[in-house]
Amino acid sequence: MDSIDRQIIGKLQQDGRISVADLAESVNLGSSATSERLRRLRSSGVIRRFSIELDAAAIGRTIEAIVDVRFSSSYDPDVDFDLPAFAPVIDAMHLTGPFDLQLRVMCTSVTELDDLLVALKDAHGAVETNTRLVLRTLDGFPRHPLLISS
Repeated sequence: MDSIDRQIIGKLQQDGRISVADLAESVNLGSSATSERLRRLRSSGVIRRFSIELDAAAIGRTIEAIVDVRFSSSYDPDVDFDLPAFAPVIDAMHLTGPFDLQLRVMCTSVTELDDLLVALKDAHGAVETNTRLVLRTLDGFPRHPLLISS
């Protein structure tokens, strides 16, 4: 990747719907050269997909929380496959330390949050959860990984 590839990625992170013509103009390349770079960035896996960002409050998901989950000594690997079925779970990470998982959830109600916690305990043997409500997210976050220019 060179500096032009980095510029292209930066522009796409700002506006994933930018036209190839506008993108080409912003990086001082022709449309065909820009299209070829985009194709190469996608085929190499640097760009995995294009997506949209929803306003959680506008679709009724007004309660955001971070949930740490600890399981008994025998971790149930099925939980990894079952988590996508839980609509409120928008991010999930395996962790080091006292907890096994950290979930970022966006719920429509406290009842939905409680139902999720009960399901983790009943269906997957979670022995402890630690839930923190998100009061607000700082401007500019969450963000995409930034490219380190060399």
